[in-house]
Amino acid sequence: MGFYAEKEAALESAASIQSRFIHQGKYISVRQDEIDYPDGLHKTWDIVLHPGAVAVIPLTKEGDILMVEQWRRAIGKITLEIPAGGIDPGETPEISAQRELQEETGKKAQKMTYLGPYYSSPGVFTEQVHLFVGRELKHSPLKAEDTEGIDVRVVPLAKAVQFIEDGTICDAKTALGILLVARLL
Repeated sequence: MGFYAEKEAALESAASIQSRFIHQGKYISVRQDEIDYPDGLHKTWDIVLHPGAVAVIPLTKEGDILMVEQWRRAIGKITLEIPAGGIDPGETPEISAQRELQEETGKKAQKMTYLGPYYSSPGVFTEQVHLFVGRELKHSPLKAEDTEGIDVRVVPLAKAVQFIEDGTICDAKTALGILLVARLL
């Protein structure tokens, strides 16, 4: 039972909640919740439902990070990120992480360490990103249909931290993963 479990249960049980799905896409769906609280407050929430994702901080034996540059249509920019992607049906987070690493970098981690689950934006999204550190990288590419525009970059850990500080790295899961690894090493 979580730290806030009692408070969470009280908040949900006191409210009248009506939900309806307003969009069903390939990877996400959107649910609209109408909530009436006992004190008369009425709120409408649009919640993006996502099946979950993984991200890997792949470390070379020198301690550098394999990163990917790719075009992100939603923000209209090329980003520098750690390898990441969705969890496919039937996959565990570790299997998904290994697959994404292979598809995006052509490497497989002989050692995979779980850093934990993190929510990407809990005010709107249900997406939980499972972070891993991959070590002892071996050549083992997998071909995926959507990795054509990905370029792999080797970035020293200190430089990656600097890229977070100067805004070059603008992706939250990447920043969190790098900062966690920098603290652990």
